[in-house]
Amino acid sequence: MITSLQTLAAGLDMDAVTYQATGMIVVFTCLSFLSLILTVSGSVAVRLESARKAKEDAAKAALASQAPAPVAVATPVAPEPTPAEVAALAAGIYDAAASSITPQVVAAIAAAVKVTVGNEARILDIKPIDGSYGQNGRISIMNSHFPTRR
Repeated sequence: MITSLQTLAAGLDMDAVTYQATGMIVVFTCLSFLSLILTVSGSVAVRLESARKAKEDAAKAALASQAPAPVAVATPVAPEPTPAEVAALAAGIYDAAASSITPQVVAAIAAAVKVTVGNEARILDIKPIDGSYGQNGRISIMNSHFPTRR
């Protein structure tokens, strides 16, 4: 046993072991330093946030003591539009009787286009896509993976 340890120790290059040990010490020292920095900055951030929150609460309390009591005002709530109303809003975009798309989907698409593009765009037609186009594409890709038989 002792002879095997002596042969193992003789085969080690002590410069390489020292180099690796020094590298590990440097890495762990840097990681410890970074951990310390993050801990300190986190505690500073928590203290600043609590001070800001306390100042905000004090300002709200001062404002509440000066403000008159709030008066309840009833605001009318608009009723949900019926599907017929939604279809009327989407009129001119598509024929509701001939399409399988619901009026709510058309209204959502129209609202998204208006928000995204603005009044510069006009929807001419909304049609459901034909699934056979995608299926044919997938079939041609799958067929390209296998050589044809001759």
